Amino acid sequence: MIEDKDGNIIYRYIVFKAQAEDAIKALRRKGYTSKIFSYDRASWENENAQRIILKDQLEVKTTLLNETARSCFQQTFVALMHLKVVRAYIDGVLRFGIPPRFYLGVVIPKKGSERQVLQEMTEVLAEPALKEMYGEKLDSSEVDDFWPFVSISLTSPLFMHTSTQ
Repeated sequence: MIEDKDGNIIYRYIVFKAQAEDAIKALRRKGYTSKIFSYDRASWENENAQRIILKDQLEVKTTLLNETARSCFQQTFVALMHLKVVRAYIDGVLRFGIPPRFYLGVVIPKKGSERQVLQEMTEVLAEPALKEMYGEKLDSSEVDDFWPFVSISLTSPLFMHTSTQ
């Protein structure tokens, strides 16, 4: 007897070949579905060989899929980084003017210290008279935080403008 998680049960009855039809009829009268199983070694060996071939094909296709996914992820990440650099350049030119006189760099803070890094960069880069106006947004009507530098997070979406209608 074999039982699955849904409560379905498979029974195995062994009867002589001459009584097989009578046993099937008796089981059907009681509401059970029954079927004669006949063992064929050649058929089993053929199915087993086919299973081995399909398993090998699955392994090859899985490897190919993983390589393709890795390559696509790398290309997508490179494209994302290019978009982030272009956005940083454009924001820098729009904010600080032409000719561009700024440094473009990447800062990788430790997890949890992002605010502290932003505040320290503000202390170093902000003009003393304007330090009060920089910082994180406090009002929900403000779109972005305002810093004396261009700050673009790698994990934030490219387009932050959403409508709340």
